Amino acid sequence: MKGLERKKELVLQRELMFANAIGAAVFEKPKVHFWMVLIPLLFLYFIYRMQKYKTGRMNFDREFMTTRRKAVDLAVEALETDVKPNIDQIARQSGLVDALEKPYAAWLRALFEYYTDLLSANGDTFETLVRSSYRNRTNFLLTLHRLNTVEKDFYTALKPRMAATEGAAAIFATIEEHSRRLRRELAESIFA
Repeated sequence: MKGLERKKELVLQRELMFANAIGAAVFEKPKVHFWMVLIPLLFLYFIYRMQKYKTGRMNFDREFMTTRRKAVDLAVEALETDVKPNIDQIARQSGLVDALEKPYAAWLRALFEYYTDLLSANGDTFETLVRSSYRNRTNFLLTLHRLNTVEKDFYTALKPRMAATEGAAAIFATIEEHSRRLRRELAESIFA
């Protein structure tokens, strides 16, 4: 299924671009100032902060993509075997606490359905897959709204477990805000 693998690559490339954009909003990139060059110790500190920033961004992108990769793989497998996965069972086996299983399953299910739509469509670019699958901006926006909603529900369930982590609430708010904006912009650019 060479065509299916190519579509999978297109979807994952777009999702990685999405992860990078969200990561850029979450992480503050250190800025170099001209006087740092004059004081080597400060410049070394800048280099340290930049390395920490790069590592943080890479880890964020990897973690942000974990569920998305799982959902894409489930969609590919379902299309190849014509057997729909048991999302609830997968959520139970995820190792998450009970309170997170239901919102995680809803999120994974929404991603699975979104990716299945895209992987079933005709096209050789992400944009043509979206146009073929959703036909118009309204249909696509409805799907993106559903993704935003189930992600927000998962983050809402996750927040109490992250309350002790400094800045977690602000990070969730940033992710939610930028996800909505980026997805809306994506829909507008595809169906311009």
